[in-house]
Amino acid sequence: MNIFHPQRQTHRASSTRLLIYFILLASLGIMRLQNHNVTVDKPPPSSHIAHIRVANSTSVVANKTAMKFSIPPIDSLIHPKNGKIIGDISWLLDFAIIGFPKSGTTFMKDYLNQSNETCVYEREFCMKQPSDVPNLVRHYHDAHLKLQQSLKDNYKKINFGLKCPGVLYRKHDLNIYRKYFPRTRLIIGLRHPVSWFESFYNYQSYRNVSLPPTNQLIGRCGPDTDPKVCTDRARFHAALARLGKTSMDTEDEISLLFGLRYEKFETKIIENSKQGGNDDIDHRRLAEKSTQKDGIPNEIFLYEVRQVTTEASKQIPMDLRKYLRVNTDFPDIFPFKQNKTRTINICEHDHDAVRALLVEHGTDAADWIRDYFVNS
Repeated sequence: MNIFHPQRQTHRASSTRLLIYFILLASLGIMRLQNHNVTVDKPPPSSHIAHIRVANSTSVVANKTAMKFSIPPIDSLIHPKNGKIIGDISWLLDFAIIGFPKSGTTFMKDYLNQSNETCVYEREFCMKQPSDVPNLVRHYHDAHLKLQQSLKDNYKKINFGLKCPGVLYRKHDLNIYRKYFPRTRLIIGLRHPVSWFESFYNYQSYRNVSLPPTNQLIGRCGPDTDPKVCTDRARFHAALARLGKTSMDTEDEISLLFGLRYEKFETKIIENSKQGGNDDIDHRRLAEKSTQKDGIPNEIFLYEVRQVTTEASKQIPMDLRKYLRVNTDFPDIFPFKQNKTRTINICEHDHDAVRALLVEHGTDAADWIRDYFVNS
């Protein structure tokens, strides 16, 4: 794979670009079961960047300080009486960390906040409903005003971002980005499904959430299981398909996204709109609607969580700097390992069934990302 494809053209008629930080060629599908233990191969070097442009795209690297910037009054963005959006608010949000839960989103927020050129809201700031957008506008408009007062020459020198894991699971989030924030650069973290499931199960247990045995969490999340922990939420490729970056018009791609082997695990069809409080939705229904014609135009930076916990993470600071168009270097990322109390050890025999399915999800995700997502 070439590091950059500056003039690559695709069949998709759009003026946007898909920039994917891609170290996942085999990373998501390399877990093997050996004597009921899970072994993880070392991730490949992190210097592989796939820069994929579509027709009529413009230059990727832009000097942020070269753009004259002034802050419009809040009343020109939000109607003072009914609170509706009446102006262009896309400039408020430069990037968004929307990776899957337990996939390095908190680390990425804290890391980017170490720079003087990036600012991420400290708490999670999600836009799950259209009514959440005015609240974001007020907070980020205020942040622009406060930080702008200490800047010189009236230039926007700070990239503003947010952290909201789980965007790809929900119904309204992507529509909000498409409508209001089409230029916001998205940062999406992934994790191998086996590791993700174990981490999320243990995290929920640590929060005193009562969880059933893992073999009862196979398939879709629903009222009889935890609304967030289930194997269906580990089908990251099906969730990524909602971005509408691929055509989804071939039998091979559809098979990877919605293979029939999953159906035997899905004995119940969950109509989430009737379940109240469960915003996890049917990947298939939403992804099938997310065709390339109405896919979101945003650029994407894709990473695998081990890239920020191993020596391979040394390249990420340089790649993030290019992606976010900042002028100064990000600090080095040093390998680290978290030692947390575990409720379950996913490698034990009690979890054979769920682990076997999660390995299949990982293999399919790696194949789809490599063969379709990156080449879109």
